[in-house]
Amino acid sequence: MKMRTYVKYIIAAAAAGLGIFLFYLSSVSWGQMLLTKDRVMFYLEQPLSVQKAKEVDEKSQEEKQMDSGQEDGTETMPEFCIWGQKDKVEITNANLYRSAQADAVLMCGNPELLFEDCRLPGRKDTQGCLLDEKTAWELFGSSEVTGKEISYEGKSYIIRQVLSSKERIFAFQVGSPRGNGDFEGSRPENETIGGEQNSTDNVLNRITMQKPEEKSLQDLQSLWGNKYGISATILDLQLLQGIGGFFVLLIPLTSCVYFLWYLFCLYRQQSQLVWKAAVAALSLVLAVCFFILLKGQINIPDDYIPTRWSQFSFWQYLWLQKQEAVELLIKIPKTNLDYSWGEMFTRTLSCGIIAEIFLLFGIAYIRFYVCKHHAEVEP
Repeated sequence: MKMRTYVKYIIAAAAAGLGIFLFYLSSVSWGQMLLTKDRVMFYLEQPLSVQKAKEVDEKSQEEKQMDSGQEDGTETMPEFCIWGQKDKVEITNANLYRSAQADAVLMCGNPELLFEDCRLPGRKDTQGCLLDEKTAWELFGSSEVTGKEISYEGKSYIIRQVLSSKERIFAFQVGSPRGNGDFEGSRPENETIGGEQNSTDNVLNRITMQKPEEKSLQDLQSLWGNKYGISATILDLQLLQGIGGFFVLLIPLTSCVYFLWYLFCLYRQQSQLVWKAAVAALSLVLAVCFFILLKGQINIPDDYIPTRWSQFSFWQYLWLQKQEAVELLIKIPKTNLDYSWGEMFTRTLSCGIIAEIFLLFGIAYIRFYVCKHHAEVEP
């Protein structure tokens, strides 16, 4: 009989331990999602040509140098990078007669917004590129390849930095020199090459930019339309962060509610006033601690708050807006840089839900068998 009781306790403890471990994984993934909260991503249904992207980038840099945002009242654009991806391009190492396939990320702007702690190649670096470790090993047999040369579509690139990436990535600034001395994007926007339009003109369909604290997502979206006439659609990663945060907080919320309920039952069982006061004080401390936890973790964006409480249609509009945002995140063509936030969100959600299931199972298991055990041992 005792052995069966011990086995039940071990099962309950194992369920609780696994739930805690999954909660830890969910929290870590959510924390990684929050690291990107100072960035906002846009999707361009009409991709920009190389020429247009470079014009926008050059104009933005000129405005910052002149500090026109304070001179004439116009707003300067925060740091951004216009980019896109070409899947499975062939890169060669002419010296070793080796070739490899990787996904090419074409950039026009600040590369640090796409790759953490990576400031190279700069905007005017017409020869630099980035390469991931796997592709570097396949081309050179080593990951120490900074400064070495590779070729892509008849153009030579010098590796500025090697990326620690799970995916195969080859990234460079658009406008890198061609083999004949011309520059990509130097042709007129509608000029064709060999009867076909420049293959890069349908690639630059993403914008990643720095998000100032005082700016909302809608403000930044309007800025693109007002300054450059670019119709950019928000990729609402902020919504995914909020959903992930809700499932991370499920475990603390469930635990707090259970202990408050347990303390309430314990309060009702006490006959002496001193013990009632002690239980009530402990309940108050637990409630205050949980409130502080929620206050530090919950941040409601301004666009989730109606300007007037009488605007009941606001909630219907907000629901439709967020529904469309989720549909857009699902249907857009995914790039290698999208897999990171997609993986973090999936891990946050799945681990949080499974951890909650294990917690509820552990609570129900302990309550049923422990209460049953106490009822059996009582005379």
